[in-house]
This record gives sequence, structure tokens and C-alpha cells, in this order.
Amino acid sequence: MADLAHQDFVVKGETLADIEEAHATGRIAHVFALEAATMIENEVDRLDVLYGFGVRQMGIAYSEANTLGSGLKERGDGGLTYFGDRAVDRMNKLGIAIDVSHSGDRTSLDTIERSRVPVFITHAGARSVWPTNRMKPDEVIRACAERGGVIGIEAAPHTTLSEAHPRHSLESVMDHFTYCVDLVGIDHVSFGPDTLFGDHVGLHDAFTANLSISQAHGHVDHPRVEYVDGLENPAEGMGNIIGWLVQHGYSDDEVRKVVGGNTLRVLEQVWA
Repeated sequence: MADLAHQDFVVKGETLADIEEAHATGRIAHVFALEAATMIENEVDRLDVLYGFGVRQMGIAYSEANTLGSGLKERGDGGLTYFGDRAVDRMNKLGIAIDVSHSGDRTSLDTIERSRVPVFITHAGARSVWPTNRMKPDEVIRACAERGGVIGIEAAPHTTLSEAHPRHSLESVMDHFTYCVDLVGIDHVSFGPDTLFGDHVGLHDAFTANLSISQAHGHVDHPRVEYVDGLENPAEGMGNIIGWLVQHGYSDDEVRKVVGGNTLRVLEQVWA
């Protein structure tokens, strides 16, 4: 954040006005987010501190369980804890968007029910399309949508595969997109590619234990790739997604919804 304060191209995205201003002036609004709330331990007031730093989105758990609830790698999922209830309430009060991408299924459902504003699944896919823990079951996707939330379709290597396209590519990712649109409607689906510049597969290989790769993605054989064809990096990925949508007959309004409009609609409610 100190680096951002000394340049004029990337701004901290703390409000919708920040995002709109950045877009209007040709800059980028960076929304600070954390994939888990593990660092607050059992101190709910730490959420206020993180909000003061500029954090505007936070996951419940990243694969491993914490004091709020269970991650998706655990053998058993006890759901949102009583402390998790308090944390969700505080995030709602502060205006921190909640994410359940890496949370267990029971914890995800409990969080969606507890929150008085919509919840995000910022980067995942459909377990009905590819049966790994990292993907979300229909029950969770539906619950998220029924409460007004949005699922962003994941594209990190070896995640959103499909039986039709087991070699991870743009087509694999879009199989999850079309499934989710059919399941809950286009107003509740977006994209959260979760891709990196550089060797993303190499990063996974180097940090596989820390990222719980085997527990989250294992148990299903698939071809390994060096990168996701068509979604090699953040700069090219969104353009290729938009191109695919246009080629497959989606209207301008539908494209606007899934590449940002749906997310902004939910943020307007959450950050209010």
C-alpha cells in the first residue's frame, strides 16, 4: 500500500466511486482481499483493523480449518462456528465482502445463510462438471445465487477441468461457465480466473503442501499442462473470455454482466 501511495496508475479500491473513477481516468482500482480470515485468530476486532488498512474482501477459510469454520480439505466439515457467526456479522457491519471459495460445503452454506448481504464464490467451478473438493456442489451454488450472490469461474491450472475438455483450456473453463449459467442464471455468474503472470504450475508444484493441492484437487486423473491454453495470464485471459462469449452469441448486456456488472451489483449492496 505504501508503494501504491507513491504512484498514480493504481489506486486503492475501497468504494464503488474509487472503481468508477479509476475506470473513467484510465487507471486500475486494486481491491485488497484476503483468501482466509485465519490471521484474525479469535479476535473479531482485528477485522476493524484490516478494514482500516483497506481490506474490502475476505474469505472464511483457505482449505485448512480455522476459528471461523472448515476449509475444503478437511475430512469433516463442522460448519461455521459461533465465532464465525460473530465474524460474519462484523464483516457485514463493516462492509467487507465475504468469499467462500476455499471453504467447506457446510461452512459455505452456513455463511451464506448467516450473512445479511450476498456472499461471493470469487473463484471456483461446478463439482457436477469436475468432481473435486475445489469445485462447488450445486447446493452451494444455488444457495449463493438465491441470496443474491455471484460465483466467479476459476481458471488456475488443473482446477476447472471437464469431462469434455480434460486438458485444461479456455474451453474447459467455459464448460463450467455455461453449466452455472444454466443452473442459476446469468445474473449470478462471473469470472475469477485466479491466474498469474509467470509459471503458475511451477508455483503450485513448489508450494503444493502449503496450498493443499493434493487434498483440494486430487483423486481425479487428468493430463497435466504447463499453462491453461487461452488463459495464460490475467492480461490476455479476460480478452479471450470476452471473445469466446461474443463468438457464442452472448449479447453486449450479457457480456457486461459476467465480466464485471454482476460483481459491481453485489458490491453496491455489501459495501453500502
